[in-house]
Amino acid sequence: MSIQVQISLKEEQDRLWKLFHSHRNEMIVMKSGRKLFPKLEYVIRGLSQNKLYAMMLHIEQSDDCRYKFSSGEWMKSGKAEQHEEPKKLWHPDGVRSGKDWMANPICFDRVKITNSVDSSNASMIFLHSMHKYTPVLSVYESQSETPIGIPQPSTRLVTSVRLDYTEFIAVTAYQNDAVKKLKIQFNPYAKREGSQGDRKRRSPSADDSTTDESTSQVSSPQPKKSITAFVYPPLMPRLPPPVFPNSHFPTSTPINPFIYTLPYFSQFTTGVQPPNPFPFPLGSPCFSPLSFPSQPSVKVEEKDQEEIEPEINVV
Repeated sequence: MSIQVQISLKEEQDRLWKLFHSHRNEMIVMKSGRKLFPKLEYVIRGLSQNKLYAMMLHIEQSDDCRYKFSSGEWMKSGKAEQHEEPKKLWHPDGVRSGKDWMANPICFDRVKITNSVDSSNASMIFLHSMHKYTPVLSVYESQSETPIGIPQPSTRLVTSVRLDYTEFIAVTAYQNDAVKKLKIQFNPYAKREGSQGDRKRRSPSADDSTTDESTSQVSSPQPKKSITAFVYPPLMPRLPPPVFPNSHFPTSTPINPFIYTLPYFSQFTTGVQPPNPFPFPLGSPCFSPLSFPSQPSVKVEEKDQEEIEPEINVV
């Protein structure tokens, strides 16, 4: 293995990894896969400019222990799950010259970690939750631009680098609040507390207040619609006193056409039309001589009427 090749992280990512490492970095693993943050952006020096190289990444288990978060810190909680040989991923740029590799940072931003054993995605690496892992970068020299992933007799390992401060614990949810705050602070794609990942967004409607989960601002609730009280039989509004003379109806009582009997034609002389005691036209008079029981007049005070017939507030 060559000692001339020097590998480090890009300055910005190097600073973030060391900051997260001081709080025991955590990485979310989920069935659909999750990218690493901070990113793995390596800077390499010391390669031969004209030789061909290929870069490979794998994530190896740091020890044989399982961990748990208790009383604000991580501690060992038993023996680790049995793990197989770690999955190795070649960089998608394939075989390139040393000059090309050294020109720009080598980024593995397509790699995702998952807790699904059955995942067939080529860019996903399976990890056990509550276990500690460390990414490892390996540099291979190739004699020709052969397709990556196909072993060649001429392919040889140049160097392999394992940076201790890139170590992390795989979790399904952040345990340390300090790590979660750092993720929110530096990762523009992190979900804010009380934001999209904490509550489902409700569909807006005309009668319900909506919650904007992206800004965590709740609109003021709209007043509820008042319910109209229904009275049967319906009361007629108070009308002005009738203008016809000799009226025996009290002028201070609201007139309800449903509580008065109609006169009979047999009580009047032929050819004489009885006076109409109502200021509005009525339907056809009764021709039957049946007697109707007298109905008392109903007096509704103004205060009660206002309580029975509240106004409708339309929002």
